[in-house]
Amino acid sequence: MHSIAKTISISIAAGLLLGTAAIADPAPATTDEAAGSPDSITTGSVYVEPTADQRMADCMAIWDKGTHMTKQQWRRTCQTTLREFGK
Repeated sequence: MHSIAKTISISIAAGLLLGTAAIADPAPATTDEAAGSPDSITTGSVYVEPTADQRMADCMAIWDKGTHMTKQQWRRTCQTTLREFGK
């Protein structure tokens, strides 16, 4: 694979992998005034960092037969990208 094509592939995969951050619930934290207990406090959405296996699965899920890479090449690109970005 040409160096430029490989760089572009890695950049695309990195953008897709790193751009999947969860969007927090825009609603402010509230309390249930009727209950009045600390257990009734809600904090909205909680972002949980995906595991390496989840990131790999996400990367592989975007491959399709129409891409310029075989599935095995895509898998190597995903692995390289995840390793280079420490994910």
